[in-house]
Amino acid sequence: MRFGGVPVGKAAGCILAHSLHVGGKRFRKGMVLTTGDTELFAATGLKEVTVAELSEDDVGEDEAASRLADALLSGTSGLSRSAAFTGRANIYADVAGVVEFDVKAVARLNGINPAITLATLANLSRVASRSLVATAKIITFAVPSVDLEKALMAASGILCHFPVIRRDASLIVTRVEGQGERLVEKGKSSVVARLTRLGIELTETRVVPHRQDAVCKAIAASSGSLVLLLTGSATSDAFDVGPQGLRLAGGKVHRFGIPVDPGNLLFHGELGDRPVIGLPGCARSPALNGADWILERIACGRNLTDGQLAEMGVGGLLKEVPSRPQPRSGGVGAFSRPRVAVIVLADELPDAVGELLEAARASDAELIRIAGSGSVCRELEGIPSVAPDTLLATAASTGRAGLIRVGIESLPPEIDAILLLRSGDPVPDKALLNRMIAAFSPKDGREICRIASEAGGRGPPILFGRRFFESLSELSGHRGGNDLLPDAQEFLCEIQP
Repeated sequence: MRFGGVPVGKAAGCILAHSLHVGGKRFRKGMVLTTGDTELFAATGLKEVTVAELSEDDVGEDEAASRLADALLSGTSGLSRSAAFTGRANIYADVAGVVEFDVKAVARLNGINPAITLATLANLSRVASRSLVATAKIITFAVPSVDLEKALMAASGILCHFPVIRRDASLIVTRVEGQGERLVEKGKSSVVARLTRLGIELTETRVVPHRQDAVCKAIAASSGSLVLLLTGSATSDAFDVGPQGLRLAGGKVHRFGIPVDPGNLLFHGELGDRPVIGLPGCARSPALNGADWILERIACGRNLTDGQLAEMGVGGLLKEVPSRPQPRSGGVGAFSRPRVAVIVLADELPDAVGELLEAARASDAELIRIAGSGSVCRELEGIPSVAPDTLLATAASTGRAGLIRVGIESLPPEIDAILLLRSGDPVPDKALLNRMIAAFSPKDGREICRIASEAGGRGPPILFGRRFFESLSELSGHRGGNDLLPDAQEFLCEIQP
């Protein structure tokens, strides 16, 4: 790849390296310049422009990121990726679980070429559904194909996702003489919160005296596929009340004590095929502690060896990290896959709605709504591919603005963005819609996404983030999303078709 300044007359077909405003138009970094673009540059007196020019042996950033993400996902389950945009393809968890990485393999991949990068969560991190797990990012506009091929080979087996396999749990709480109900309820509440994050249901709670025989009977009678024990007095030895109660019930104690603080007074073992975890007293607090790490991994079926537990000491000092256990919970689109709804504006040509629905269903959009006048909706009811619960009827007099408004009003609160499709426009393909969804990133200022065109990108498809839902709902008549653009240029991202 050649990078640098070239005369504008030789820039057609090259990639623009820096955004420009020329002749009243905005030219974004990363776009492929056309002859018309370079002629406009010349007409305004621009002599030189900085570009990237790919050679035959180069692979463009989006294609390279896509191929790398696909290689990382090969042979895995429970994970999926976004479309690539600006050389980035994100990998997300489809269901709750833990993710494990071959740390040395990640380092080898990142050592092939500085422009080919893979960033991941910490090894054995807990993830919720839709959580961002890793991102494959191509730093430059293209990379040599020989280096990409090396990276694809290095990507094999790097990433594994282990879903939660324990779906229900029993909690046993011991009470020492004089302890009140409040402490019991506080512990139960924190345990429920931890289990809920993993999609595990607490099916029973047993409160018993702090004695070995009582613990033994409670463990033996418990029914959950995972047994949790929270003692009223901290476990101080491998032969204290909790561990001994498990042994008396016929179970085994694998280990007492872990090098994680808070949470080091934890033990774990098993009764038959059911894991048993003796929680430390700090489990009554919602703050991250060693019990979270053990619970998450055991709930996902991971066997904990002494060596793995010993390695937890590095990074195991948690007392000064009050923001966890969910350090990546903020910022829509930043750390989770955005939830996007398609709203089909059926203001004309109802016969084209079926094709639009097919494209929308094949995309990464989460749900679909079809808004039209009463007469249009009645006509659409006869189309087999149109589900009745997706139809939203409004008065014809409300115009296009009314269709947008009724579509937004029908959405659940967790939707992050809407993708507007209009029945009279050309039907976009799945890849194009996914590129628009991948481009949406509030943290990067990309909250409106549309397809660029010589005509200025008129009309749908166009994507708006939640920031604009109120403004869109206040439109009237035949005004549409484009009416918001003059005052929202800072949020606009135009995607090359």
